[in-house]
Amino acid sequence: MKDAMINITAKPSVRCFICRLAVLSFIFLPCFVFAQERRHIDTVILSEVEVYAKKVSIYPIEPILIKDFNFQPVHDLGDFLRQQPNVSGIRKGGVAIDPVVRGFKYSQVSVLLNNGVKIEGGCPNRMDPVVSHVENEEISKIEVIKGPYVLKYGPVMGALINIQTTQPESFTQPSIHGKVLFGFESNWNGQREHIELSGGNKDVYFRASAGYKGYGSYTAGNGELFSTSFRKSYATVDAGFRINENHRFMINYTYDQGNNVQFPALPMDEQLDRTNITSLNYEALNLGKTFNSLQVQGYFSSVHHVMDNFNRPSAQTMQAVTTVDAWNAGGKLVGSWKAGDKTILTGIDFEHIYKDGQKQMTMKMVMAGDTFTSVKFANVFNRALWNNAGLFSEFQSRFGTIDFTAALRLDYNQSNSADTFKLVKDGVSWFDNLNSNYLNFSFNAGIKKKLVQEFYLTASLGLGTRSPSILERYIKLMPVQFDSYDYLGDPQLKPEQNYQFDLGLDYYLPGLGSLTANGFLSLVHNYILGKIIPPSVIKPSTQGVLGVKQFSNVDLVWLTGFEFSFQSPSQKKWGIMATAAATFGTNPAAVKYLIANGQVTGEETVNNDPLPEIPPLEGSVQFLYKFLKQKLVPRVIIRLVNAQNRVSEAYGEQKTPGFVTAAFALSYAPCQYFSVSAGVENILDNPYYEHLNRRIVGSSEKLYEPGRVLYINLMMQF
Repeated sequence: MKDAMINITAKPSVRCFICRLAVLSFIFLPCFVFAQERRHIDTVILSEVEVYAKKVSIYPIEPILIKDFNFQPVHDLGDFLRQQPNVSGIRKGGVAIDPVVRGFKYSQVSVLLNNGVKIEGGCPNRMDPVVSHVENEEISKIEVIKGPYVLKYGPVMGALINIQTTQPESFTQPSIHGKVLFGFESNWNGQREHIELSGGNKDVYFRASAGYKGYGSYTAGNGELFSTSFRKSYATVDAGFRINENHRFMINYTYDQGNNVQFPALPMDEQLDRTNITSLNYEALNLGKTFNSLQVQGYFSSVHHVMDNFNRPSAQTMQAVTTVDAWNAGGKLVGSWKAGDKTILTGIDFEHIYKDGQKQMTMKMVMAGDTFTSVKFANVFNRALWNNAGLFSEFQSRFGTIDFTAALRLDYNQSNSADTFKLVKDGVSWFDNLNSNYLNFSFNAGIKKKLVQEFYLTASLGLGTRSPSILERYIKLMPVQFDSYDYLGDPQLKPEQNYQFDLGLDYYLPGLGSLTANGFLSLVHNYILGKIIPPSVIKPSTQGVLGVKQFSNVDLVWLTGFEFSFQSPSQKKWGIMATAAATFGTNPAAVKYLIANGQVTGEETVNNDPLPEIPPLEGSVQFLYKFLKQKLVPRVIIRLVNAQNRVSEAYGEQKTPGFVTAAFALSYAPCQYFSVSAGVENILDNPYYEHLNRRIVGSSEKLYEPGRVLYINLMMQF
């Protein structure tokens, strides 16, 4: 035995052979073991089957399947969504990128889980947008609907992101299944682990999962290190019950927690973000010839968010800790009727949001060698309430060669707060009446017509109405936008109204692929932007800002743009996918504030000023080839982003240079039980930043994207 050990040490070729043998054993052993076990199981879960057919939607919808996550490093859902045409994101740190769809952002984009479950983030600076509370390992599908065209999930103004998490499934025979995932990324030495277990029988079935992510600071292509480390842990427990053939009940619980999440582009870091989500779902199908189905859903989500400035230079003189609790609860009742090829869906829903938060400021002064401290408290939100009750109906039918759909929605929105802060100056009320009530109307209609063989025309028109958020109504003197101003809410803001028109062409070329082109125009009434308040009325509370702006309504702005995509047939060995998209926004009469020596000295009107924070024209192209009966697939992805020179003069927005990035990915699945993917992001190690990336706190420098990243993902399932 001793001689054998010496021999191995002396001959590197033998050692390399043993290493290769160990790797091959790790790859193929699960395939062999699980295949043997399958022979003794009556129930076999078939792998996903692709149906090669062209499906054309009336509305502009981007469906994203979980398989799209498998061949690239995905540690943040918002980062992944930026790859979709006309979907961008606001980066403030290494995680929690906030989605922007066709220039619509924040509450203008409705984000929900499983057709109705909603979450309210705690941070006024949106370091915890909705997508940050759900992990990509838990997702089975995402739908991005661009426009106010799906009204059955709640009021929608600019876009809807519907995230479907993996649900437990019933089995004809008692079964148990599992999945284990490990991923690693260089540069910021990040890793993620995920494990899940599912099983049951035809009447009772379950799914449980848990995971952890730990990432450090990353280095940009210019060699600069950015403090973007974060830690996240999560767990889910889901259970389903089949009452009989047509009646099912599901209960879901999710826990998600972030710790020590750094945001170099925000004045604070996230110390803790704890999220709990519970939902109940009942579904009754095939109830009769006319009354077809009934769905009932109820949910409750809570977010406990704590942030501080302890890693900022300002903490030497003033330490700040902000704690916010946010609750969101609601539900819906939906019934559907069928008569031939006509379907009518009608329902009611309700959403309740509660937010309460306080900022604690500890001031430090050194006098004569002694340190004196004083503590001050300020309300961020004071028991703020936001309630919305909705009634909606949707109609679908076919008239000859035309598919037609239409929907109506009526919402009653009410909001209030327990704030004692009031701002009344010279008889003008700026922040006084805290109660507001609105009756909102939304509608849409769309058609799809087959012009010639596999050539479709789609057209849709809609009005989406959004009531102002709690932040827009009740925030008090915090820098919550991209410009250098403290912001004050306005409880009497008017709802935004988006009148939007989409026109699309879809053409399927047999054997070659599909082409999709879509253009849109949005006219937004009562668009919400910031308007400065004179310093004689109120002064800012944040050091270094230029003054105070109050959220206010702009009479009219417009946005227009397009999306184009080409995709080769998925059944071919080779594959090409190309996309291009752009959005242009304009404010016909913007107000520009003149600044001298850090002070606002006057104002002037800028005609046809571009809207701020609109991403530039960009495109991407992807090439792939399937070897070994589609088991080995290499990919090359190239992304081209134009310079953004169309920036807002009124808001002092800076131009952004264009850039090109390249990535390589390789996925290998020797069997259905094991797969591995590896690759390189930003191969050329280019230094670049997205137009929507925020500036580093205390400077004019944008937060750069990561430089070259090498990654590997391993997944085993049975």
